[in-house]
Amino acid sequence: MNSNERRLDPDALLKIIDDDDRATSKGKLRLFLGMSAGVGKTFAMLKAAHQKKNEGADIVIGVVETHGRVETAALVTGLEVIPRKKLHYRKTEIEEMDLDAILQRKPQVVVVDELAHTNGPGSRHPKRYQDVLELLDAGIDVYTALNIQHFESRKESVEAITGISIRESVPDSLLEKTHLVELVDIAPSELLKRLKEGKVYLGEKAEAATQNFFKEDKLTALREIALRMTAERVDQDLQKFSVTRDESPWQTNERLLVAVSHSPYSEKIIRATRRLAYNLEAPWIAVHVDTGITLNEEDQAQLIKNLNLARELNAEVITTADADLASALKRICRQKNVTQVVVGRPSRRWFRNVIEGGSLLDRLVKESLEVDIHVIRQDKPEQATASFADEVSLYRTQSGWMKYYYSFWYLIFVSLLGALFEPLIGYRAVGFIFLLAVIIAGLSGSMGAVLFTATLSAVVWNFGFIPPRFTFVISQPDDVILCISYFVVAIITGFLTNRIRVHENLIREREEKTNVLNLVLQDISNSQNKTEFIKKVTERVSDILKGRAIVILKSKEGALQFDRIDLVQFDLDEKEQAVAIWSFQNQKPAGWSTDTLGQARSLYIPLQGVSEIVGVFLFRPEKKLKKLSIDQQNLLNSITTQLGISIERHFLSRRLAESQRLKDSEMLHQTLLNSISHEMRTPLTAILGSVSALESHSAKSQEIAGIAESLADAGERLNRVIENLLDMSRLNSGVLGLKLEWHDLSDLIGVVLKKLEKNVGEQKMSSFIAEDIGLIEIDFRLFEHALSNIVLNSIQYAGPRSNIVIKAELKNQKVLISVIDNGVGVPEEFVPLLFDKFFRVPGTPAGGTGLGLSIVQGIVELHKGRIWYEPNTPQGSKFMIELPYKNPPVLPQERH
Repeated sequence: MNSNERRLDPDALLKIIDDDDRATSKGKLRLFLGMSAGVGKTFAMLKAAHQKKNEGADIVIGVVETHGRVETAALVTGLEVIPRKKLHYRKTEIEEMDLDAILQRKPQVVVVDELAHTNGPGSRHPKRYQDVLELLDAGIDVYTALNIQHFESRKESVEAITGISIRESVPDSLLEKTHLVELVDIAPSELLKRLKEGKVYLGEKAEAATQNFFKEDKLTALREIALRMTAERVDQDLQKFSVTRDESPWQTNERLLVAVSHSPYSEKIIRATRRLAYNLEAPWIAVHVDTGITLNEEDQAQLIKNLNLARELNAEVITTADADLASALKRICRQKNVTQVVVGRPSRRWFRNVIEGGSLLDRLVKESLEVDIHVIRQDKPEQATASFADEVSLYRTQSGWMKYYYSFWYLIFVSLLGALFEPLIGYRAVGFIFLLAVIIAGLSGSMGAVLFTATLSAVVWNFGFIPPRFTFVISQPDDVILCISYFVVAIITGFLTNRIRVHENLIREREEKTNVLNLVLQDISNSQNKTEFIKKVTERVSDILKGRAIVILKSKEGALQFDRIDLVQFDLDEKEQAVAIWSFQNQKPAGWSTDTLGQARSLYIPLQGVSEIVGVFLFRPEKKLKKLSIDQQNLLNSITTQLGISIERHFLSRRLAESQRLKDSEMLHQTLLNSISHEMRTPLTAILGSVSALESHSAKSQEIAGIAESLADAGERLNRVIENLLDMSRLNSGVLGLKLEWHDLSDLIGVVLKKLEKNVGEQKMSSFIAEDIGLIEIDFRLFEHALSNIVLNSIQYAGPRSNIVIKAELKNQKVLISVIDNGVGVPEEFVPLLFDKFFRVPGTPAGGTGLGLSIVQGIVELHKGRIWYEPNTPQGSKFMIELPYKNPPVLPQERH
């Protein structure tokens, strides 16, 4: 092999194979892309659909917009059209693509026009492209059409070219999911000609388009964007293909990071980062750092929108808390091995730069990070200088102007306090009292309140205390320096105090979140079973988020078990159940506070284990809030992740136990079959031999008695095997009941000895019964059977000349029955297994099913007693039975 040839990258090959495997289970997306409306995308798409149908494919139309074009409408003929679904909203009827009907019909291919379309209220998804993604997940191929301006990463460029706001967009990740991109291209002059001929828009709409969007220079620019984006997609395909060839490109280790805030300018920075990452074929991370500034509802909504945009563009989204933004970004860069950071161009806010040590860009450069920094310009650059109100607004919190109100009254109180002590301490020392108001503002208010208090306190101190009083004139130069110094110190002190408070709040919030997660883990680990820890976790979530939470688990068949919850209590009608099923099947959150089926009353989160979905977590807020905050979403995601893993672990344990039981059952079945075949073969052989001797009439009269005895022994042996099997079956099924009656223990032992005397050869059997034992309450038949099994076990295994003693005595209100022999005993390592089903000590003579002692244990436990084994001294075995003792009833005396 030539040393210059490159070896194939096995990791890259494995990735291609994995991607191909995933692709085979999902539908394929064919995108017809154009620079603008009127280029013929729908026409080309319908022609391709007819060609596919002629090839024998099952293809239907989900939705097609002909816009009154005759040629396009003619191509709809001959293709099956799925009727649209009618939605009613504010007394208006809206028609939308019927997603459920398509999924139920399940064709091979479906045609879906206008991919960027926004669905009407009441639809499952807010956007049509989300419907297409669900169709692809269901294994249905999709033909769709889209204009270049609707891609998120190209939206701003098109807006800058055309001057028109683009309201509908789709994430660039759809382009990566596309199996085939077909560019429908036409020269701008030809498109303008089609527009004049009425083949694009009709009437006044065509005239308006000519005046605005449809100009040759603009169309040329749009065409260039479409061609470039298509070329980038083709280049990606070629690079993936080249991995399997000799000329494999070098793999890059680039990783990008973008900082995301609640600013609307973050959208542009996110899209720019996406373009960079796409061209570099590198992963990228979107980071939001909570610096302690409380956001109002509008800012919260914008932040959620920005983070959702990053997710749609395939970013890894991270949220963290840190009062120092630059320090947080530095930490994440090191943790994630980031090589490039993307930030927006810093605005010129002199005051913030002074108190914070410069802009974010300046501080990132000072951190000496080993990363490249990209600076993205903003569409609307701010003024070179910002007003004081703008500076203060950076630190305004959700509480609004109430902080300024409280700061004003703090200052009034401190001014009165200064006036009271000024004759004693002098006007200069009063400045320290005013500094107290600034510190209080820093501890309880925002940075804006600190600036307000520092400025106003300096003015009041000058006006009311520094000579000449009640004027803004300062006569002494040293007082001027003092006043200026006070103002600077007050601002710095207030800023540092406020910073300490922010740090404290962040640490407290972090501790609260950690504490909640620790409590959830404790709930899971300290619970006895799955039902208990699910109840504890749902109660904790309900208390923290102020609502109601439940878990809907899946059954063995893989469906959600709605019958296990109170549907009336949680008001889960068919619509809510349908949302839960959708979330479970599609493995995505749905319902309230999401963009999928957002009209639902509850939030449904799939519980994802390590390898499977185990159920759905339902949360319904007490009050109809708009959406969960970022922190609440992160907390709930962390809790549901832990819950899903714990439930899956329980499921796996249960399956493992069931598998073990099945394995044990199969082993018992085989052992039982072997034992029965052995135990029955010997007596059956004896019976058949005896019967054969009797039938041959060759037996002498003196031998007939022996044959009869042999038949009786064989029959008894068979009967014992059958009784043991029946008793074991009844014990396992729980149907073996007791018929308790009062009996004399000596009668029971006598019956056992009489029954087994013919099984004794040279062995000796005896009994000893204490005189203080009267009647005991037992099931005579079952207990006689149990005691017979123990004695028979000693007869069989103790040895030919052993002594067997049955001893009964009363100890501590317990009846203790012992079966003692002086035989060979049981090796210590086999003692724990003596009472297991089908166990026989290795090396013992063949015979028996190994069920005897197990049956004895079951019968004794039915009598609320216990049985155990002890070695006899100096040798032999001792089986001990302990039964509860009750005083027998007093019999009534007979009258004479």
